[in-house]
Formats: sequence, C-alpha cells, structure tokens
Amino acid sequence: MTLENVSIASYITDKLRNNITDPNSANRQSQFGQWIYPDMPKIVKLLNDKNNFPRISVETVTSNTDSEMGMACTEHVENVNLRISVWTVRDLVCTAASTTSEAHTYMTGTTEYELDNLPLSTISLITGIVTTLPHTFTNGTDYQLIDGDSDGYLDTVEWLGVDLPDNGTDFNVSYQRKMSADELCRFIAQEINAYLRDNWRLWQERVMWGYKKTGGNHVNFDNDLGVHKYELTCSFQGINIGDDI
Repeated sequence: MTLENVSIASYITDKLRNNITDPNSANRQSQFGQWIYPDMPKIVKLLNDKNNFPRISVETVTSNTDSEMGMACTEHVENVNLRISVWTVRDLVCTAASTTSEAHTYMTGTTEYELDNLPLSTISLITGIVTTLPHTFTNGTDYQLIDGDSDGYLDTVEWLGVDLPDNGTDFNVSYQRKMSADELCRFIAQEINAYLRDNWRLWQERVMWGYKKTGGNHVNFDNDLGVHKYELTCSFQGINIGDDI
C-alpha cells in the first residue's frame, strides 16, 4: 500500500490536525482556523495578528530508497526524513499544561504559599486533610489565588481562614499554567513527538513504520520580529512513501 499521491508531509499533517490540541483555538482568527500545514508559513503575513500563532509546519527534508521489494517489482522500501517546526510570537501566552497535585505543607499562621510552575492560569482543585479527614477545599471560600509578589501575575494560594488544612499536613494543588514563546514551542513539539512515537503502530493504513526522532532544537528565529521556533526532526520507513515527488 502506498500513500496514493498524498505527500508524507500532508499525511502527517492530517494526523496531527486530528490529534494535537491547539492551545490558542479560542482566539484564532476564522480565516486562519487551521494551524498545521505541510509547508513553511508566511511569517510576515501572519504577524498582523498574534492569534495566528502558534503555527506548525511539516516538511519533507530528504527521502532515499533503501531496497527494492523483489525481482521486477516496482515497490521499494524508502526512508523519509521530516522537519516539523513549531512557530510562535514573543507576546503570545497560552494555557498549555496542567500541574497535578503539587504538594505544599501547611503551617499554622502562614497564609500564603507560592506555586512552583509559573505563570499559572487557574486552580482546578485543592485537596488536603482537615481534622484528620480528606477534604476538598472551596475556591473563594477557603482560599483564593493572588499576586503574592505584586509583579502583575497570579502566583500564590492565600488561605482565607474558613476550612484550613491540619497543621503540618500537605495540601495538593492542581492547576493550569501558561506558557509563552520558546517554552510553548517546546511543549507542543513534545506533544507531537509523543503522539507520533506512541501511535504510528495503530495507523490503519499501515503505510509507514519505524518512527524515529532524530533531533530537536530551539531556534531564536528572529528576535526583531519576536518569532520563536522549535524544530523536531524525525524519520519514517515505508513502501513507496516518496512516490508523490
């Protein structure tokens, strides 16, 4: 089975579109609703609105024939290398990851506890021990999220004095955090690699096998434009997967 006139870049683009979550989907312009394409983006055109980012490009870099399948057979085993790039702009901040059960030890008399993974967006859950029993605390009643160091970003849990954790016990905070620029690029690239690595065996088409991550590199693409990029390089093997050339 071959890719039947669909380039491997387009094939992988379709897989990523259906399986990688757009961290900026709520704000993306309708005319640029898609964010993953089998090409290199026109960055200057997209810079008219930061919500055109992040942007993913999937490009075929090289392909070579490893071996023919047999005597007088037109099918052959190929190796194809891809470059998958994640682009974003400096001033775009997205909620892109969740922190689960980050532990802090409550000490009586201390009301403020700075969280570890900053900047953060919202707290989804705080659990702990109250009078020796497991307890789920209520946002706005038991605690609130504040800007503890007055730098303009929410970063600290403040206890309000209603239900409080038992002294010396841990309370566990689950929350969403925000990422910008190079960190956002790396996070998305990690998601892409994890999806390809863990799922290529399940693709029903069975046209490619042997996924391999061959490299990853953050690129300060253009500091004047404020654009950052992370490049993930990888390879696949398959039968006639370069026939679209």
